[in-house]
Amino acid sequence: MMTDAINTNNRIKAPNQPLEQRAKNSANASSGNATASPASAVVDLSSSKMLEQMEKLPEVDSSRIESIKTALANGEYQPNPEVIAQKFAEIESLLS
Repeated sequence: MMTDAINTNNRIKAPNQPLEQRAKNSANASSGNATASPASAVVDLSSSKMLEQMEKLPEVDSSRIESIKTALANGEYQPNPEVIAQKFAEIESLLS
């Protein structure tokens, strides 16, 4: 029976320090840091920032959307190609 040797060159080396000691060191480091905050505070901050950004968005005019959908379906909506091109250019400039 022939076998190939196992290649161990790319294995991640385990730390020499026992898990309990690493946990203690981590706890000591975070307790000495007065600016550390719990993960829930970070989540709350992110949620409040997201809510603040959503409040800045313009409101959706559902009746206008429906009228445009109806006009499109009936072939009555004639979009201005120059305005569309300008908006695409604006979006493209934001991406680059």
